[in-house]
Amino acid sequence: MALPLVPPHELRSAIAADLRPVRPLPSPILRALVVAGWIPAAVALVLALLGLRRDLALLGWPMAVGQLALEAALGLVLVALALAEAVPARGVAHAHAAAALGLAAAAFVVQAAVARSASAGVAVPNPFVSHGPPCFALQVLVGLPALAVVAVLVVRAAPLRAVWAGVLGGAGVGLIADGIYRLHCPVTDLRHVLLWHGAAVVLLALAGVAAGLVWERAERERFGVRPASRGRLS
Repeated sequence: MALPLVPPHELRSAIAADLRPVRPLPSPILRALVVAGWIPAAVALVLALLGLRRDLALLGWPMAVGQLALEAALGLVLVALALAEAVPARGVAHAHAAAALGLAAAAFVVQAAVARSASAGVAVPNPFVSHGPPCFALQVLVGLPALAVVAVLVVRAAPLRAVWAGVLGGAGVGLIADGIYRLHCPVTDLRHVLLWHGAAVVLLALAGVAAGLVWERAERERFGVRPASRGRLS
């Protein structure tokens, strides 16, 4: 009968001296509230610097606030899923995460169509070009601070599948940023909204993917793990 392997006394003493109490992470929903707290500040900043949309009289406050509430709620759900994904063995299945992203994209299109039916908005010469780049750039700028907050919250949990956490968090932040920025943008033409506003959401999601890839590569190098072949997101 083999004797049990007992670590040397010096090793056990070193481990015992290094032990520290660990504070459990709050639930993903509670952690997502940190991002929710950023929304009022971002709304105030956008309205102070850019002003309210010029077609507000046609669109109406219920529709304008409803757009923000819907996209903020959807975005926070995706952020909560990202924070759950960041905790090893806690995230949802890939199929469920992909379904959540698909439903959020469908809701984005539907609410844009409803807003278009409520207000013709400000007419632009070419919806594919006019006002597009400024809207894209400003919406991304609105979302970047929140993306940084999500990144810190994700890294705090030491994720194993950081890419999935990144795409969920980035898309969620993108939707929230769109809802906030649409309080200013008066163009409701679907070609403008789906191309330029949608592109800003996609870019923030891709930024989350890029951050996840960087984290995963750094972790592999730290532990000397060779990457497996990748047929899909992490």
